[in-house]
Formats: sequence, C-alpha cells, structure tokens
Amino acid sequence: MKSFSAMIKRWDVIVTLVLVLISFLPAAIFSYQQAEKNGGFAKAQGGDPVYVAVISVNNKEVRRITLTGNTKNEVFDIFSSDNDYNTVEVRGEEIRIKGANCSDQVCVQFGFLSKPGETAVCLPHNFIIEIESIGGSVIEDEPIISS
Repeated sequence: MKSFSAMIKRWDVIVTLVLVLISFLPAAIFSYQQAEKNGGFAKAQGGDPVYVAVISVNNKEVRRITLTGNTKNEVFDIFSSDNDYNTVEVRGEEIRIKGANCSDQVCVQFGFLSKPGETAVCLPHNFIIEIESIGGSVIEDEPIISS
C-alpha cells in the first residue's frame, strides 16, 4: 500500500486551503455588517447614533427608552395579560428582563442589552426588548439574510 503522503497531490492541498479560507467569508461579511449596524462606521463619518430600547408585547410597541446618555436606574413591570408580567430593569445605558412569571425563565438569562441588534424575548408572554440605533449614518431596518 502507498503511504498517505504519497496519495496527496499538490492541488489537493491548494484546493483544501482555498476552501478553508472561503469558509470564513460569511463570518467576515457578517462582522462587517454588524460593525456598520452598531455604529462603528457612523462615528468615523461624523454621526453619533442614539441607542433606544423598544419594548413590545404581542407585536405592539409598549414603551421606548433612550439608552444613550441615560444615567437613571429604573425597575418596572410590563403586563402582557391580566396575570402575565415581565419585570424590566434599566441600569444606565443597559436594559434587561430582571424577572418574569413564566415557567421556563429563559428570558431572564439573556442578561443586560446595550448594543443595537441585541434582543431579549419571552415567548410565553410574547414580550420583546430590542435595541435600535437611531440617527448617525447607520442604515436602519436593513434585512439580515441567513440560511
């Protein structure tokens, strides 16, 4: 039997290396898009985006909280029905779901959100907190296509 190294040709190595390099292309493109969405390029162009937390229940906006420049600490409840509630905590420029009366408590584990595109979701209560970027040179509501 031939040894393993005798079976591998030069083009096998070249094709393998090219395929490995191409496999990192989606990650590079996604990182570039996220940096643009998060305002990394907006500051270089002179615009300062404002980050806003949008709280929605059943796809209806309930409250907006401006996070950029916020110095207040606040804890409040949002009711999605008579018995269902989520406790939200705002601490400076961060926001999180502090507690909920749902059975799985997955929404509480998201932690603090502070960057555009970050979301915390409580599926049993149809409750969403999403951070949006307003202003600057950032293009908003750009669809993200993933497969």
